[in-house]
Amino acid sequence: MNQMTLEELYEVGCSFEASVGQGTKSERARIPKNLSRINFDEELTSNIINFDKEIKFLVAGEIWCSDYQLNGTVLKKFIDFNPNFDMSVITMARGKKYIQPILDITDAKFPLIVVLDKDFNILGNFQERPQIVKNASSFDDIKLDYYKGKYLIDSAYEIWNIIKKAE
Repeated sequence: MNQMTLEELYEVGCSFEASVGQGTKSERARIPKNLSRINFDEELTSNIINFDKEIKFLVAGEIWCSDYQLNGTVLKKFIDFNPNFDMSVITMARGKKYIQPILDITDAKFPLIVVLDKDFNILGNFQERPQIVKNASSFDDIKLDYYKGKYLIDSAYEIWNIIKKAE
């Protein structure tokens, strides 16, 4: 089977802004709304701002997906705080074809965010939603809060905990 490395996938991906630009007007409108709902505490903000190593986010996701709209926005906030962070977005199809075998995952949930160091070594990955949402006894009970951004901070902390492995 034809393979691509993480570096090759990163190079063919597009920026978060370009991926958002492919969405409908209502999909695009959710991004600034999500950004306005992200409130990192002082400690997390300071940790992100002062992180001195290069981190790359390889994201397999698409703008029509609400989980991508939410969690892609969290990554955008990291990037806005610190130029050492960068993101490249590929399609979910490429994620299934190329990233799943690399990570040895058979049924990934999307968006699939692979956190990489500057040399494209895998630090970890984040799939679809934060653990607190995945562990909820009933997604229907928290769905509205999730889509309104209540759990964005949980996504941020899970991603931050992966990033810290580079220290």
